[in-house]
Amino acid sequence: MNRLTLISGLMLFSLFFGAGNLIFPPMLGHKAGVEMWPAMAGFIVTGVLLPFLAVVVVAYFDEGVERMGRPVHPIFGMVFAVLVYLSIGALYGIPRAANVAYEVGTANLLPVHDASTLIGFSVVFFLIVFMVALNPAKIVDSIGKYLTPILLGAIALLSIFAVFRPETGLQPAREEYGITPMVSGILEGYFTMDLIGALAFSMVIISGLKYSGVTDRKGIVSHVLKAGLISSVLLTVIYVALAYIGGTTARGGYENGTDILTYSSMRLFGSSGDLIFSAIVVVACLTTCIGLVNACAAFGFRHYSRIPYKVYVFIFTGGGFLFTTLGLNTILSLAAPLLTFLYPVAIVLVVVSFMNMFIHFEMKHAYILPVVTTIPISIVDIIHTSGLLKMEAISTMYMALPLSEVSLGWLLPFAVMTVAGLAADWRRGSRIESVEHQTVY
Repeated sequence: MNRLTLISGLMLFSLFFGAGNLIFPPMLGHKAGVEMWPAMAGFIVTGVLLPFLAVVVVAYFDEGVERMGRPVHPIFGMVFAVLVYLSIGALYGIPRAANVAYEVGTANLLPVHDASTLIGFSVVFFLIVFMVALNPAKIVDSIGKYLTPILLGAIALLSIFAVFRPETGLQPAREEYGITPMVSGILEGYFTMDLIGALAFSMVIISGLKYSGVTDRKGIVSHVLKAGLISSVLLTVIYVALAYIGGTTARGGYENGTDILTYSSMRLFGSSGDLIFSAIVVVACLTTCIGLVNACAAFGFRHYSRIPYKVYVFIFTGGGFLFTTLGLNTILSLAAPLLTFLYPVAIVLVVVSFMNMFIHFEMKHAYILPVVTTIPISIVDIIHTSGLLKMEAISTMYMALPLSEVSLGWLLPFAVMTVAGLAADWRRGSRIESVEHQTVY
């Protein structure tokens, strides 16, 4: 393993380890208790494995996110890619991470939290993001060599002390974790929605490799595969450590993983615990924002190069700053419908594209049928969960789908339509081969 692969893997870890990833595992461990291990196994499937597959798929085809939707229709592929970059860009991903850095990272450090302090923090935060993202050739070094070691060092310090100085032992599982711990962990990892971020982060890694001189497809896939494995191993170790911190924290009125980590930092390190926890949150969110701005700017420049890359960086940094000033709750409420619609479609395309890497006949219906089935189900899910439209008949039909109660009503229809699509494509390929054979003879 060479230096470039190692740094790329560290960078990919930092990009993934953003706002949500820090706070999900502690709450999972706190609720799962003695069932932490099966719960974390489920969490890793959807929170680590699925994003890893997305990174590998994008690197394998090396045609951008839009390639995955192209077999459905070229216009659909481009629209899907634009929606992905909007959702992880200025509309949601960037301002969400910046808001978490402000609300969580400075919770106990600033004497006042109001609009003026949010704007002041955001100015400094996005200035750093802008300066680093301006030079895509050095992003891998900037994050992989400098920011990631700071992040890993702070997390390791907290985790090691927590392992050797637990507040209590693992306690009986609570709520759904006492009944179906692995399934509950799978759902918790699903709701991180990291797979969408993986689609963009993979292009950041690929661009960094190309700037470093790795241009052939085989070399890119090899580097990305190894970097993805490094990132996945680090994420798994850190997630388990954070879950253990939550699991060995005595029961209390904790609302989320942030409360648990803040308390654990204070318990282990006293007043300096605030500084350690704040460093973890701010650096994690900073690296994520840098990666997202770079990914969005590169996508824009790739498809409309008349606008310079640096202008795209300014647009997405400025857009992220403006949306950040709206506050976290407003951002979440605005983005929820888009993510509810987009995430199932993204999973469908990643899974089918991953299968396409190993299937030699042309796949067309295997893309179209699952997608045209998943899209309307996702729209109905939005209508049902938001309550915007009172349509009892549609809600009743949706709730009749297996797993609809946990927003996975699309899963079984997707599996059925994928099998049907593969069968149709195989028959179509067999007929073409038969006609060609008859033509030859």
